[in-house]
Amino acid sequence: MEKYDVVIIGAGPGGTPAAEFLAKKRKKVLLIDERGKPGGECLFEGCIPSKILETSADYFYQTKKLDIFGIDIEGNIKINWKNVIKRKESILERRANTALKRLSQIENLTFKKGKGSFISENQIEIKKLDGSTETVEFEKAIIATGSSPFIPPIEGNGLDKVWTNRNIFDMEELPESILIVGGGPIGIEFGQMFNKLGVKIIIVELMERILMPVDEEFALILQDKIQKDGIQLHLKSLVKRIDFENGRFKVSFEKEGNLQTVEVEKVLIAVGRKPNIEGLNLEKVNVEYDKKGIITNEYYQTSNPDIYAVGDVIKQPKFQHLARNQGLSAARNILEGNKHTVNLDKLSWVLFSDPEIASAGLTEQQAKSRGIDYIIGKYPYQIDARAQIFDTDFGFLKFVVNKKNNQIIGIHIITEGASSLIGEASLIVANKLTLEQVANGIHPHPTLTESFELLAKNMLMQEVSQHV
Repeated sequence: MEKYDVVIIGAGPGGTPAAEFLAKKRKKVLLIDERGKPGGECLFEGCIPSKILETSADYFYQTKKLDIFGIDIEGNIKINWKNVIKRKESILERRANTALKRLSQIENLTFKKGKGSFISENQIEIKKLDGSTETVEFEKAIIATGSSPFIPPIEGNGLDKVWTNRNIFDMEELPESILIVGGGPIGIEFGQMFNKLGVKIIIVELMERILMPVDEEFALILQDKIQKDGIQLHLKSLVKRIDFENGRFKVSFEKEGNLQTVEVEKVLIAVGRKPNIEGLNLEKVNVEYDKKGIITNEYYQTSNPDIYAVGDVIKQPKFQHLARNQGLSAARNILEGNKHTVNLDKLSWVLFSDPEIASAGLTEQQAKSRGIDYIIGKYPYQIDARAQIFDTDFGFLKFVVNKKNNQIIGIHIITEGASSLIGEASLIVANKLTLEQVANGIHPHPTLTESFELLAKNMLMQEVSQHV
């Protein structure tokens, strides 16, 4: 029986960096994954394929605006969906093969395809596709098995035929209509993407607004825009039944006490995620968990001190970049003792909507809930030269600033290109920079990044004027 210093179950963004780090530190490491290639949900069914399709939709949509820039195009421009899917598959294959080759070149690291589960305090069984099994021993283990789409218990015969992020990327042609259950990030991104391609979109959301975790001001701006763009939005609505008849879905939902039924070609369920803990046999190793995921301390150590857990499988926000940092922290904790963790107050993220929304640090609502005396500053992109040149002068930059010391504790952006701006925002928040420090930067003109400097200067000038 082969024995390893560390066995990692799950070769996604949490498990793979941890495996590479530990192997390079001369630990004997085994990395296990059912797919047989590294990448996880993000690469194969998440952020990468969705952005590939969204990019094609954006280019297609932008051709309708070329006249703004003085460009005339005669004739109809069509999208070849089969070629879009081929491009998606090519990029995923290239990325997965490159990652697999990199892992194979790392000394002390072994990668095996199969489903890993605990069978004793220091043994893991690997079940392969052909039904055969292999047992290995470990001193330490990291669980990084990710999450899967949550399917609510909705009545009707159509639930097993709906789309989730797991199967939507395999569509061979565009449907004429889609009903999306859920107005969170996945539902909004897909809804806007398909709407740009001419697909009729209906979104049914249980809460009083879309994007509940997002800064309320930004969410309401985007909510207004998607409705102006022709997306039907039903808020405070609960899907009661999904039936499939004659190749079409009939969806019934309750809204304000009334039952409504609509007929669509496809249904996408996008109401959240569930941790992949089934089949791990966590009871065998005394690892505690609940329906929200594996329970860990701040160092990603489970109730079993020899086993760590990171990424979507634990009870924290579900982002690829967060899983990556958690995985590296867990790996370092295995080597050095529990010293490393990720400060969620420094977390940044992007919603690839239209316009994009990006955030770093605390929202206004979070600052208020913590009792922080804060001030808000805004820079509207309507006055920005770069935004006007590219016809993207929608939205604004927002600072949340601790009034006590002028430290910028949150930065939020809604505009096209927010994903390219949030990197600087992340550095500002992570390094606890003040308005004075950001104002001292000299940003090039005309760029969107100069909005950081200009907003900091404007807020300082307002502060001075208030004391004159």
